[in-house]
Amino acid sequence: LVRLWRERGGLTGPGAATLALASAQLGDLAGGGERFLSALTAPGLGAPGAPAPGWTSPGLVITGVLTARACATLAPDAAVLPLLPHDADVMLESAGADLVLIEAAAMLAGSAWAYAGDPAATDRGRRLGRLIAAARALGKPVLFIRNVPAHLAPGLDWVAASCDAVSDDGFGVQLSRFNPIGLAGSRPGSPVYAGPRDPRQAPAVRALLDEIAADTGSGSVEVTGSLPWHRLPELYREHALFVTASADQAGEQLACGARVIMIDGEPAAGTVPAGDNLVVADDLAALREKLAELEACPPRSAADTLPVLREIFTVQATPIRLAALAQLAGLGDDMIAGRRIGVLSRAVDAATAAALSAGLTGQRFLPSELVVLAEAPDAASAELSARAVTATLTGLAARGVDVRAVPVVTGGPDTSGLPGSGRHLEPAGHREPSGWLRRAATAARSPWVVPWQAQREYRDTYLLDLACARECAQADAAGYGGSGYAFTSALDPALARREYFAAADPGHGLRLFSVS
Repeated sequence: LVRLWRERGGLTGPGAATLALASAQLGDLAGGGERFLSALTAPGLGAPGAPAPGWTSPGLVITGVLTARACATLAPDAAVLPLLPHDADVMLESAGADLVLIEAAAMLAGSAWAYAGDPAATDRGRRLGRLIAAARALGKPVLFIRNVPAHLAPGLDWVAASCDAVSDDGFGVQLSRFNPIGLAGSRPGSPVYAGPRDPRQAPAVRALLDEIAADTGSGSVEVTGSLPWHRLPELYREHALFVTASADQAGEQLACGARVIMIDGEPAAGTVPAGDNLVVADDLAALREKLAELEACPPRSAADTLPVLREIFTVQATPIRLAALAQLAGLGDDMIAGRRIGVLSRAVDAATAAALSAGLTGQRFLPSELVVLAEAPDAASAELSARAVTATLTGLAARGVDVRAVPVVTGGPDTSGLPGSGRHLEPAGHREPSGWLRRAATAARSPWVVPWQAQREYRDTYLLDLACARECAQADAAGYGGSGYAFTSALDPALARREYFAAADPGHGLRLFSVS
């Protein structure tokens, strides 16, 4: 209070906030006690020098003011190091993070940074300002994630003005948490409203919910009330029909195999999968009609949910939001390691390379890398074949695919090790991957690879389904093992970690996931 009284005649507005941040940074630099540890800590996770062919750069490293739910959402796709008020300065320098995120939801009650924007909590506000100033002094981009309404976390305008950029979107749908894996065939079809009622909802929405929640017969909606965030995926997989007023919640429920009725008007384009997966009802009569219609429908199976997962994977998943944040911060758009998938193939001439290019161009999900073994009987012919293959694949390179042709002297064809060749991962032992696959996987840099036959016809969702299944299951290998969206004990791998194909002995204890 004394400090506020002394500064009562100072500047106001953004200029005052900037001056306060600079003063806090200078005051922090004056002391050396708590900065001693950070001076002796080696920051960063990268490898020195140019990356070697067998080295994969780590994924995005994120630190900042984050909630426990945000950390759980981002953890499968990035290294997340949350900061606490008492050691934020030291941990910021020692983390070597690529990006600093300030989440508005972390200022709510119950968090370590609660009420950081409130004048009554000047100590936390000062620490937050010092954190932002220190991050900008270290050259780290700082983004403010405004993912809660302003009335829940007021007084954060100075935080938005101090950050490099502001994003009004959340962190998307994390498919490793919200997915139809283990979906029961028989589920209750009565509608459910997950979460507490918001007293600040629009009057029309509140009136609709009041009407249907007050009913006692068919079409009544059960309101669950407040639930722990880690309980939501299980709840969404236990019920077949939900009513919601949030586009983000609708995406999570759709990913878990449920039907959803949205009563808050039309969602923004690209935020929720379209079609008959999401029903929009604006008035009471239409809402009652849709409730009666969808209650009579059988629950969706995992196979029925697959088209919805494809759309969420493409436009609404957490890696998509993270890539957008990385671009907003001026970082590369290839920071998400889970989406870096390479294709391994072979070609002997330009005609085979043209067939390979046509097959990959028609895919809805393009790989980040293409490694082609240009095979020939002698070294000179192999070098010429590699040049011809590279020239033929310029169309893929123009679309952002890293194309590399490796000249290989070969004595004959080898088709073992490809999907469909009959080689399976068995729980009792593993067969050694074929020679060409090991050579191609060793030359690849992507953490995930897919063997590809140039002359084989693939459907346009082949790579998309494999990548989506891997992201949902977080498995070591994915393929078509006969069971739909389930873990299995034996599998013919269509997508696997690069180390599986590069190693002579793939090892044991792999998590295997079957798409269908």
